[in-house]
Amino acid sequence: MESDAFRVEIEEGVARCSMEGPMMNAMGETLLYPMMEGLRSVLDNDEVRVIVIRGEGGNFSVGADLTIMGEKMDPMIMRDNMRAMGSLIYALHEGPKPVIAEIDGWAVGGGFGLAMSSDITYATERARFYLSFVKLSIVPDFGSAYFLAHRVGLAQAKELALTGRVVEPEEALRIGLINRIIPHEEIAGEVMKLARKMAGRSPNILAMTKRMLNTSHQVDLQTLLDLEAHVQSLAVLAPEHRRDVEEFFAKRTGPKE
Repeated sequence: MESDAFRVEIEEGVARCSMEGPMMNAMGETLLYPMMEGLRSVLDNDEVRVIVIRGEGGNFSVGADLTIMGEKMDPMIMRDNMRAMGSLIYALHEGPKPVIAEIDGWAVGGGFGLAMSSDITYATERARFYLSFVKLSIVPDFGSAYFLAHRVGLAQAKELALTGRVVEPEEALRIGLINRIIPHEEIAGEVMKLARKMAGRSPNILAMTKRMLNTSHQVDLQTLLDLEAHVQSLAVLAPEHRRDVEEFFAKRTGPKE
């Protein structure tokens, strides 16, 4: 589905996915369907090693298009769309490819959930995080409750979700909601620099490292240690490992200025 509302640019193993829909990137029909198709395409593309998700127009996404909510919303259509988007949220978070979210402006509701599905989250000084669900008498969706609790802890997550207050970037950084704050003039370049660097690493190691980190809060320490022993014994057989070790020693023994 060709659309100006969701653009995918692939360069040097990085898929730069940009939302550019109406009403501050609201997830209505104009944006939602092209976004689902675009995200699925990059998840299935073997040339893509790292995924960047961002918004144009000074905002990430304000979530659901409220003009089609309330009495206008067909519950069956909503259920089908949420299931389809939910499978993509799961694939982004649990899949092998690192995902970086670039947050400028508002990340609201489902837009917040999409942002939190990332592995690394950079935000600008203009970013605002808003779990608006309770104020609309609906529950958190797009994995928002799961991601929020895992990032900031259950007590903090309950306070944010049950009050529906806005979180500004300094607080978001302090409580672990985001990784860094970068000036809005610089964030696009910094995110792409990071993404290209990561895309240059072994995709198998990126995938296994991401999987181990996602698994770490689901199992006990002994299980994780056993998993490490199994995975590491395979990793050292890969040509990428041997190349990196050779390059490390080459740098140490190279000519000194």
